[in-house]
Amino acid sequence: MFFTRRKTVFDERNKELWEKTKQVLEQAGIPDMKVGAYEKELPVCGCGAKLDARDFGRNGKIDRNYYYIMVPEAAYEQAKAVIEQM
Repeated sequence: MFFTRRKTVFDERNKELWEKTKQVLEQAGIPDMKVGAYEKELPVCGCGAKLDARDFGRNGKIDRNYYYIMVPEAAYEQAKAVIEQM
């Protein structure tokens, strides 16, 4: 299953929904899921420091990650049905 084609069933900025969706798909027995997060937004400042002034507020660092779940193509329809029922 190392070189399996995958399709994205979840790609959003909502971490809580991502964790719940991941858990529901695992309970449904969806095999070989690939899950993770990536940062889509570029830093605001210049000079390559990657410090963002918005991270130093009262509530701390802002979560800007996009969370994704990818499943094998064979399990795509089953995963979509499970997510719709959720």
